[in-house]
Amino acid sequence: MSIVVIDNQAVHYEAFGRGRPVLFLHGWLGSWRYWFPTMEVVSEHFRTYSFDFWGFGDSRRKLTQESIQSYSDQVIRFLDALGIDRVQLVGHSMGGMVALKTAISYPNRIQRVATVGAPIDGDSLSWLLKLTDRPFFADAFARMPWLRRRLFRFFLGETSDHAISEMIDDSVKSSAVSLRRAISSMWRTDLRPELGRLKVPTLIVHGGRDDIVNPNQADLFDHVPMAEVVVMPRSRHFPFLDEATLFNDVLLRFLRAQSATTGVKPTLISCETS
Repeated sequence: MSIVVIDNQAVHYEAFGRGRPVLFLHGWLGSWRYWFPTMEVVSEHFRTYSFDFWGFGDSRRKLTQESIQSYSDQVIRFLDALGIDRVQLVGHSMGGMVALKTAISYPNRIQRVATVGAPIDGDSLSWLLKLTDRPFFADAFARMPWLRRRLFRFFLGETSDHAISEMIDDSVKSSAVSLRRAISSMWRTDLRPELGRLKVPTLIVHGGRDDIVNPNQADLFDHVPMAEVVVMPRSRHFPFLDEATLFNDVLLRFLRAQSATTGVKPTLISCETS
């Protein structure tokens, strides 16, 4: 376990591999472990990093409230603390929203950005997640870790991989306050008016069967010239777990590209096999 102190708060992170830096951002209810299976593959070509957002995993919240803006600030402060000038960002769900927000606000620090199952308009979140915006449900959710585990297991699927078990263990570490504030910020964030300011090559990945974030979020990038959209029809909210080999191929192709992606029309990836 590695720790870096940001704003007098300990932030837990992990790093693997060598080469150009790639930073992975996890989603709500999770931790850096979301990304461990993907980082193992990507670290063969890049130096990969992932940290726990304040209030999640092993990064405790003391001074900073959980919000999309504060997490975007945390990204930049993390880069500053580790002496990283520019980075490629990959974010899932809430982390994808943070990644896109950061790429729009700090194009000089972000080389490329990839989002996976990200709610561009927070209203695209499922009603089940929106319930935790209410203190009663957030408190109940926090008091019943078994419920979190079962819900997380449902959305992750039936795989028994050891890494998945560790993800589920980390899902019970967040307080009711952290859960509620993070959901509240996501729900009330709408990045659609800011998409025109996106100046870095962008990869948007969505699972066609996503039951957490409406897959129609992919349609918002039809006229964004810097964005390439990939829809994986067989995947739900975790394409990097549901179809890991295909996802890793798509992501590595994007990360290894040297020239800007412009004028790329949305792509529908089909996983049919003969």
